Amino acid sequence: MEHCPSCGARREPSDDFCPVCGETLTHVHLSEATGPPWHEHTGWLGLLVLMCWPIALYGIWKRRAWTRPADLLLLGGCAGMAVAWGLLL
Repeated sequence: MEHCPSCGARREPSDDFCPVCGETLTHVHLSEATGPPWHEHTGWLGLLVLMCWPIALYGIWKRRAWTRPADLLLLGGCAGMAVAWGLLL
């Protein structure tokens, strides 16, 4: 058994909070799901294509799915924005 760093009470290693004082324990991964990662949201990637296409390109690369039509459209948008930025600079 481990002890709470705040009050010294015994706790299980898998506890997120101390059962006695309620202190959040350090270096604990909470067990509830937070949803899919940022690069799985097609809407956010579409917005990133317009605002900052290199980050969107990184997100498309993290998806590792080059066959979906939405990914190909986002990839084409990144290429178009790269050309537009190149012409402006």
